[in-house]
Amino acid sequence: MPVLTNLQFLRCFHKGIQSARGAAVLNVETKKCVRNPNKSSPLTHLPDYTFMDGRVTPFGANQKKRIVQQRTIAQQIVTLSKEVDFAVERHNRHKVASEESKRKLVAEKLMPKGHLLLKKK
Repeated sequence: MPVLTNLQFLRCFHKGIQSARGAAVLNVETKKCVRNPNKSSPLTHLPDYTFMDGRVTPFGANQKKRIVQQRTIAQQIVTLSKEVDFAVERHNRHKVASEESKRKLVAEKLMPKGHLLLKKK
């Protein structure tokens, strides 16, 4: 039985290499890819060193790139949410205007006649 599990591990290991660009990240039990530990961690987000006198540590090259990328993503989120809000408001205005025009059309068509017309005056 241990040979079979080792064989399964090797198969999963081989699939992991194919799916993760050279790194074996496939979990044997769940058959799913494991979270990449280098994607986000204190090692990637914090500076490599600090100054003893309290000066600000400059950003690393990849850290600066990540900050710029996150800012652009945040700007896109803000602009897209504004566009969605505008579209919802426009749709509501259009719906209200169409209901108002239908109401006016019905009001123009249905006019009181006969003694009801005289009672209004």
